[in-house]
Amino acid sequence: MPRTSTKPDAEETRRAILRAAHDLFMEAGYRAVTTRMVAQASGIQQPLIYYHFADKEALYIEVQRELAMSMHVALESIAMRAEANIVDRLVDVVEYLRTSHQMNMELFMHDVRYEISPDARALLRDLFSAHILHPISLIFIDGIATGFLRRPDAGGLEPHTATLLVLSAIMHLPAAPVANQTLPAGVPPMAQSDRAPDIVRPLIHGLIYGMAAASESPPP
Repeated sequence: MPRTSTKPDAEETRRAILRAAHDLFMEAGYRAVTTRMVAQASGIQQPLIYYHFADKEALYIEVQRELAMSMHVALESIAMRAEANIVDRLVDVVEYLRTSHQMNMELFMHDVRYEISPDARALLRDLFSAHILHPISLIFIDGIATGFLRRPDAGGLEPHTATLLVLSAIMHLPAAPVANQTLPAGVPPMAQSDRAPDIVRPLIHGLIYGMAAASESPPP
């Protein structure tokens, strides 16, 4: 007869730690979060965190690695939608980043620059580049290849630079509200200019080749 145990399953415990750590890091940032806070939020004993992760920085890196991997899947799915035009795909990217509530990008950038070790900083920059920047840049690569967007040697931008511009445009905006969310008294709804199309279109129309800007279709 198989043995039974009252101990929590190791993987379930690890997942609970990561879920709690994700929420705390995204809300408060690396410096403000302690492993004691993670233990309390996950309902496990603090020593168990060190069974699964060497220290707080290792836990932070794993949270960001899993987050980057999941975002990669979503962003690549949007980028590869050949039936959608370039503008629509970029609008979907912006809407995803603002409504998924997975990453506080401004806080992440601060933590990477100032709060973690150089080795961890290099690792997270590689993760960010491979799993977030790269799938978005595929849209710009496609736009240039099809002639919809200007080539860099014809007044356009390199796909990597164009991707950074899109991310910079949304970094300081508040996260989009959850559907059917009731705002507290005195809090106005987000301005129309915060909508994803209003972020994407001014940038893209500066890169569209010639008269394509008027019709949002590639030049003949």
